[in-house]
Amino acid sequence: MPTITISSDKPVVIIPVEEYENMMETIELLAENPNLLQELKEERADIDKGNFITFTDFKKKYKVE
Repeated sequence: MPTITISSDKPVVIIPVEEYENMMETIELLAENPNLLQELKEERADIDKGNFITFTDFKKKYKVE
């Protein structure tokens, strides 16, 4: 196993590249739409109240195959 030596007086975090890329994508999305988090909370509240239709019902309603 390789050894990594870091000389720093500041804390260091090592994470997998995929996790870093996901975090950066989230930051970009939030930067583009600052209200996104609030919108998601509102959508989740609607779902919790039963205010949604299933994909099957959506396809029937809009005649999508």
